[in-house]
Amino acid sequence: MRFSPTSFPRHSGIWRRARCWLWQAGLLLAAAGTSRGAPAVEEGWRDLASYLFHDAHEVFLRASTSSERGRVLGAAASLLNDSPVTAAKVAEAEAQLRGLLADRAADEPAVCARYLLARIAHLHRPAEIAEIEAGYRAVIAMAPAHPLAQLAAGKLALVLLYQRPDLGVPARLAAAAELAPIAGATQLPETGCAYYRALAGAALYYDVLDERVLEWLTRADALETHDIVTATSLRLQLAEVARALGHREQALAYYRRFLATAVSTDNRYRTAAERMAELAKAAP
Repeated sequence: MRFSPTSFPRHSGIWRRARCWLWQAGLLLAAAGTSRGAPAVEEGWRDLASYLFHDAHEVFLRASTSSERGRVLGAAASLLNDSPVTAAKVAEAEAQLRGLLADRAADEPAVCARYLLARIAHLHRPAEIAEIEAGYRAVIAMAPAHPLAQLAAGKLALVLLYQRPDLGVPARLAAAAELAPIAGATQLPETGCAYYRALAGAALYYDVLDERVLEWLTRADALETHDIVTATSLRLQLAEVARALGHREQALAYYRRFLATAVSTDNRYRTAAERMAELAKAAP
């Protein structure tokens, strides 16, 4: 049975880890810009980055600082993570985040607030796909060069690829691919790598195998993920796709790279070695 990323339960370990990583990556940027001169707020951001969500929320509630927008942002972000995450907590955090956007400021807390509002619509309450998509696009439009815009573009790509039943497969792939200048940027290499892998994975899920798939996987590989498991799997996938498309030399090169980094106990190791040997024998 095939599945898409959206098949995972909303609160599974995979989504929890992804959600915490995304918030930590984005909100620490906000902390750097909003908490200077406010030790209590800095403590709250440190707690938040350490997954001490309840402690962080308490700190933000008590903090007295001239950076009120940073304090409010921290309070809302920590509340969204403070277990159990109830509908009342989500509603309170959402109200606080919308308050940060009321004056139409385009500062760091506002960018973070827009991103978190999009995530709330996507993860925490029932929302139409149109609202989720609009939320991510609002982040991108507000600050296209911001790291959170890259994160938003990556999440939007998944929405377009798997949650738009009104679009045919070619249109889904094309719409997601249009996000490449932002979602595939080098400022967050791991996010860019995940985006290109998502494009290729969706194409294969929909039984589309063409040169675009190889190009997307090549771009993912060029971003040089530091996750050895991801890097190893990517090289094998590149080898398999290149072989399927008839690119013998490319396939051999990627099989060699896979075998150089994979452990011999990997159940894919023998298969890759056999296929590489078959390609080598088939030399013209």
